[in-house]
Amino acid sequence: MSTRSAKEQFDRQASHYNAQWNSWTGTALNWLLEQAECQPDDTVLDVATGTGFTALAFAPFVQSVVGVDVSTGMLTQARQQQAAQQISNVTWQEGAAEALPFDDAAFSLVTCRIAPHHFQSVPQFLSEVKRVLRPHGRFLLADTCVPDDEPEVAEWQNRVEALRDPSHMRNLAPQEWHRAVEAAGLHVVALGEPTSDIAMQLNDWMTKSGCTGQEAEAVRAAFSTAPPAAVRFFNIQELPEGDYSFAWQRVALKAIKP
Repeated sequence: MSTRSAKEQFDRQASHYNAQWNSWTGTALNWLLEQAECQPDDTVLDVATGTGFTALAFAPFVQSVVGVDVSTGMLTQARQQQAAQQISNVTWQEGAAEALPFDDAAFSLVTCRIAPHHFQSVPQFLSEVKRVLRPHGRFLLADTCVPDDEPEVAEWQNRVEALRDPSHMRNLAPQEWHRAVEAAGLHVVALGEPTSDIAMQLNDWMTKSGCTGQEAEAVRAAFSTAPPAAVRFFNIQELPEGDYSFAWQRVALKAIKP
């Protein structure tokens, strides 16, 4: 999926990214805040900031935050959230995760939450994270994930995500993230156990991404025939009127630039 098509997808989705959407990933945000060890002089970059939930959550604890995103529609929503919360130390910048528009060693802390599964190149993204971090700077990541050593579950989950949202690239397993971050020259110091946030409902989840018609029916069919291991890992439960509840797993990671 090209950056342009990802931009189009998220411009279209921007108005749906409300407090409920954020609550689906709330435990991941709490993990990042707990692990960040924020300092009053920290300068933070939030990559793929979306409507700014993560950037605005970090703002009270640091000197400044920049939220960067490829979607102008998302950034418009982020500015509205900022104004509503009367937060003054956050700025917004359009840009892609694989080509961050910032100088080398510009930030002491880089965050990225529930976004890398959309990125064109995770290695390039991680290379950019290392470049813009200062020595001894921290990198904090959270994303949806697939379980380690479960290829059938991984294939099913990534297929469903791509059917629902064509900007989806791939969810990685926790150990894949560990290897990729270390390969980028960052040192992993904490790898959160994959955890599920609150259960989502399939129909609502598809509505928020604009998934309708044949694509929606294909997603619903995939849930109705999900492999037993996927049912177990994601706690898939059938509901009335063709709906399902489920909970994606998350991975959370902290790394340091040497």
